[in-house]
Amino acid sequence: MEFRPGLQQRNGEGYLAPLDGIRAVAILAVLIFHLWPPALSGGFAGVDVFFVLSGFLITSVIRRDLRHGSFSLKEFYLRRIQRLLPNAVATVLGVLFLWTWFMPPGAVVQPAVHGLWSLLNLSNFYVWKYLGGYWGNAAEWAPLTHFWSLGVEEQFYLLFPGALLLLQRLSFGRLRFWLLLATAISFCLCLHGTFTRPTATFYLLPTRLWELLLGAVIALRRDSLEVLESSSRALWSGHRRETLGWIGLALILIGFLVIDDGSAFPGWVVLLPTMGTALLLESVADGETRLSRLLSIPFLAVTGKLSYSLYLWHWPLIIFGKVQAELYGLPALPGALVGGGAGVLLAWAAYHFVEQPLRRRGAGRRGRLIAVAAGFGAVAVGCGILAIRPPVYDPGHRFDRSTFSGKRYDAGRAADSRGLAATARYADIDFPVVPPPAGDPWRTGGIVHRFGSDRPSVVVLGSSHALMYARVIDELCREQGLSVAFLCVDEGTPAFFETTVNPNFPTAADAREFDETRKRWLKEWRPEAGFLIDRWDARDREGDFDGRLRDFLREVTPLAGRLFFVSQIPVVRGAADVNLRGLVSWRMRAEKNLPPLEPDAKEDLRRRIDARVRIAAKDFPNLSVLPMDERFRREDGGVRYAEGRQFFYADDNHLTDAGSEQARGLFQKALSDAHAAAAVEGDRKKPATE
Repeated sequence: MEFRPGLQQRNGEGYLAPLDGIRAVAILAVLIFHLWPPALSGGFAGVDVFFVLSGFLITSVIRRDLRHGSFSLKEFYLRRIQRLLPNAVATVLGVLFLWTWFMPPGAVVQPAVHGLWSLLNLSNFYVWKYLGGYWGNAAEWAPLTHFWSLGVEEQFYLLFPGALLLLQRLSFGRLRFWLLLATAISFCLCLHGTFTRPTATFYLLPTRLWELLLGAVIALRRDSLEVLESSSRALWSGHRRETLGWIGLALILIGFLVIDDGSAFPGWVVLLPTMGTALLLESVADGETRLSRLLSIPFLAVTGKLSYSLYLWHWPLIIFGKVQAELYGLPALPGALVGGGAGVLLAWAAYHFVEQPLRRRGAGRRGRLIAVAAGFGAVAVGCGILAIRPPVYDPGHRFDRSTFSGKRYDAGRAADSRGLAATARYADIDFPVVPPPAGDPWRTGGIVHRFGSDRPSVVVLGSSHALMYARVIDELCREQGLSVAFLCVDEGTPAFFETTVNPNFPTAADAREFDETRKRWLKEWRPEAGFLIDRWDARDREGDFDGRLRDFLREVTPLAGRLFFVSQIPVVRGAADVNLRGLVSWRMRAEKNLPPLEPDAKEDLRRRIDARVRIAAKDFPNLSVLPMDERFRREDGGVRYAEGRQFFYADDNHLTDAGSEQARGLFQKALSDAHAAAAVEGDRKKPATE
């Protein structure tokens, strides 16, 4: 084999230190982003660098073995198993241990279920189906979310070698053409899906395939150059190769800096890290440039070797640190930093004592494969047992069983409540069985109950926060003989008229139609009372809440007699993805009384939002604020989440039926005031009689 500067030999394979340098750049970006997103808003695009690099390396290995006549699909997959599976199994095992022994009851159920999907290389499907968007709460607090990218890569490894062999036999001379065509098709699907099916586009192989194939195309181009004379290869030598590399590195770093959670991602913007990686590979893969020597410095080379282990271990330990900090009322960032540090140490240990010993292919390989298979089987069985074993959330039977009736009033197409009770977060709450609707209820006015006239006198707009009060509002309307329409839709649908894509509205066109339909119903009904209920702290994206509020009020206040803005209840700190009754019971092991629970870091933001609405009410006289937050805030500033045997909170930010009962008095007065004001207005508009 020919050796060039920076090229070494390891286990009989060509090794280029600059490629480990590229790995290091990618994993450091991901690590910084996960520790503290504001520090590097686009650091998550390091995964896209890995995708291109993986396609390049796998294609290079296959083509090299084919040239030497030593390629075997069986051997290829055995190498992948030895390289990837041992550390992944160890990571899942570590998560099961931590979440079983150091978390509240039931917290291990989600990681156990997700662990099974991860071991089967299907994590990306699990995250897409059950956790949703990359920046959502569910994905943000799940310890195995990051396995989604490994699922994409391993699905590629499963399919690509066979496809490459088939193409090579049937159309060797046009192999690169077919790969370029597949790359273009996948990229077009990615661009289209970013705006029509963003969650699926982010997580699934067909719309990410082009990134891996881009690396494969670079490998094929370089492979074809290997057979040319050195004079023919000189086109890419020297200054041009150096310039390409620096441009590529600059594109990657720019991507890390400018991409953020507001970007339409992957979309066009993903070309920054992917094309940057392609140019960087063209420059440094021969190990002949100054940039390649920079990427080969010991720190980057060692970090690159550890990159797979670092990727596996850093995220679960960051989440563990954050959760533990919040469980004990400490700031999340120090918890994340401590957890991240522990993750780096565990990654180093796993690399040296798990990954490296079990990937060797010499004497004793059969025993190592048996050990990997045994570990896989044991951890998979453990995941299954923990996933199906019913946890006991309230072993002392301190609380009455909670109910949540809000799903009966969901006007969206994703109104099925059966999946909620299957999650650990809500396993001890009774939900009414509400099968999915045949169509879209909002198209016909939402969930309408005519207790009075045909035209609804009361309209409720909002998200799941509106659903949690719906039963109480419905009962009060029945008592007062007022027809009511619930245009409330779950899955993060805002009360404001803002085009929001979610499972109820999978395209922007659907979301716009929903908003226009709500406006049409309001113009037709002209209700006496309208209630605006939402998770308001999620609507202040960049400090622009006041402007969007006023835009909305200018449209809606003329269409309703009285408009009521329902303030948001406090959100419990450290309970974003745990069973709240289990958490309280767990902490009551050492405390006889109800443990204090504090509001999360957005409490000040919620108070500021309420103040802005009260200021806006001076310009919109028919707007009032219902101070619902006061009902669930203790005098010491803590959260009033339970009383006696009644538990008011279903999770960290939604109320049970018992909790919504605490709001009955406020809603009753609001309805009475609106009805009385409508009667006075009606009398005023009557023509004078002689």
